[in-house]
Amino acid sequence: MISGTNPAPAPLVIGPIRFTLSGITSAFLQIYRLAVLVAIVWLVREHHVRLRVQGDRPITAQEVRAFLPDTHKLVPDGGPRAGLFVLNAAGDTIGYAARTMPQCRDVIGYSGPTDGLIVFGPDEKVVGVAIRSSYDTPSHVEDVKFDYLFMENWNGKTWEEIAAIEDLNAAGIYGVSGATRTSEALGESISVRLASGDASAPAAARAGWRFGWKDAGLVLVVAGGLLMAFVKRRAVQRLRPWYSVAVFLYLGLLTGDLLAESLLVGWAESGIPWRYSPGVVLLAAAAFLVPLGTRQPLYCQYICPHGHAQRWLMKVLPARWMLKLPKDVKWPAQAIPLMLLVVVLLVTFLDLPLDLAGIEPFDAYVIRSAGVATIAVAAVGLFAALFIPMAYCKYGCPTGLLLDFVRRRTGETRPGLRDLVALLFLGAAFVFYRYYDLIHGWIVQA
Repeated sequence: MISGTNPAPAPLVIGPIRFTLSGITSAFLQIYRLAVLVAIVWLVREHHVRLRVQGDRPITAQEVRAFLPDTHKLVPDGGPRAGLFVLNAAGDTIGYAARTMPQCRDVIGYSGPTDGLIVFGPDEKVVGVAIRSSYDTPSHVEDVKFDYLFMENWNGKTWEEIAAIEDLNAAGIYGVSGATRTSEALGESISVRLASGDASAPAAARAGWRFGWKDAGLVLVVAGGLLMAFVKRRAVQRLRPWYSVAVFLYLGLLTGDLLAESLLVGWAESGIPWRYSPGVVLLAAAAFLVPLGTRQPLYCQYICPHGHAQRWLMKVLPARWMLKLPKDVKWPAQAIPLMLLVVVLLVTFLDLPLDLAGIEPFDAYVIRSAGVATIAVAAVGLFAALFIPMAYCKYGCPTGLLLDFVRRRTGETRPGLRDLVALLFLGAAFVFYRYYDLIHGWIVQA
């Protein structure tokens, strides 16, 4: 044996399949990366559901316990009703709770809206209604709160019965004397709130399925990208310039269906619109799954219109005009996409007032609705590409960094720095999810 060398580990053979240690570790590494992304997406989804259901003043178990004494825990319902499942200590569902805010913020009583609590029992009938808070006149609110005839008039009614109420008096629910407007506003808020979560909504949503010409075009875009990436015959590669132009015109200027952080965060929060935009969903799936399994950066290399534009611009000026960034400038520039992903994480979990579309150039291709920020980012990135090849892709694109995270690399069998950073992102997402009220309150007070 030659000194300093180690024999390669013998492959494991099971029938016609050969396994090597490096291949197995590489596969586990890819599974880990996919799992990290899935976990972060799940946290984003659950966080969004909780905010949508609970709002800025979450319902507490103690409030519901006044009507359902066995209440132990409240679990947000991500469905159209947007309420809370009421669980006992054994984990059994014993009821359901909903609040009128923020959906009924515009239902004004004498001087402001009222946040009401509606609690349903195990038979799905109301067991109690309460006033949580109100911007209305305090004396009027007190009159309504202690008028038991009005407050208990909702008891025994189902969600659907209350949602169908259009006239309170016709339903036998009359205002409180001396606080008529306040009580009627509360009653209207309850009926409007339950109507907004009508149980028939899921069936209507499931009935929809759309596949239009834009979706067909996106299927062709993905198919063309796969052809360019995996078929290296000269006859196919000669078509690549024409494919690039076609993609730029169709995906960039005609449809504007580019992948971006704003799109991906929106899907994580509200669900993937595979029934309504199957073409875009296919594009995103291919962008993540193809590099995950084949090492080919399908979207960034072959599809992204902004990438094609940069490749054309880098050929405009002579090669001697190209700039080479020094090391002390290059590494901070390479950190920009990572810092932008940090911004995305903060905006997503802390509900900060920043439009994520403005941190990337992709919405600029939808020129009729593009904001100033996204147009500025696009213009600066394209100008920089004249002097620094693929400047935005290398030093500015958070979506590209996310796609590059899942891409396999030849000979990669051990976790690297990007895997550690991804774990830190997952940890930060969990902290923001778990301690949102504390962190958000601290930021607001600051």
